[in-house]
Amino acid sequence: MVLLIEDTPAIRLLIKTIFKNENICIDEAESAEKGIEKFKKNHYSLILMDIMLPGISGIEATKIIRESSQIPIIFLTALSDEESQILAYENGADGYITKPFSKEILKSIVKRYLKKNGESSTYEGLKISKEKGSIFIDNVEIHLPTKERELLFFLEENNGIVKNRDQILNAVWGIDFFGNDRVVDKHITKLRERLGKYSKFIKTVKLLGYKFEV
Repeated sequence: MVLLIEDTPAIRLLIKTIFKNENICIDEAESAEKGIEKFKKNHYSLILMDIMLPGISGIEATKIIRESSQIPIIFLTALSDEESQILAYENGADGYITKPFSKEILKSIVKRYLKKNGESSTYEGLKISKEKGSIFIDNVEIHLPTKERELLFFLEENNGIVKNRDQILNAVWGIDFFGNDRVVDKHITKLRERLGKYSKFIKTVKLLGYKFEV
């Protein structure tokens, strides 16, 4: 779960809408004081926070949170000057995104931090948790052979990015693998069969390779 500390209702609604489609739960607070209170009572994997807040600032809130936790904190702020960014990082920020922000960049950054913290990613009825090594289809865990599982994890980790056969071979089979790169095609075919209707997320890019894309 992500804690959003932002005093502008429209921005809170926008961010909640963005991540609703990604099956990422957003808890919200309109001030740093309320955000810190929620942080102390609940478990979160990431904090998104404005700098300019009523009462204490996001910078001050970060100092307080850093006294007890190393939870990732990303600032969403209209302050784009270099001094503000340096101040944020010096006081414990992990990321800094200026407003107005790209929805796709925000999604990409948040997803990456959540993966680092072991949260699963859900794509319709396909749930993938690389940290736990588990895959669920419509709430039923499936057990894939090792290479098919690693292949899925690799493609999903590079969501939206085309990977050619050599890149896939190196990542999944290792650079010392000696064999035909068609082994990738065979495993893609098997993986698609096991994923059933969710095989649609594994795209073939003609003459280039494969990618995971929703």
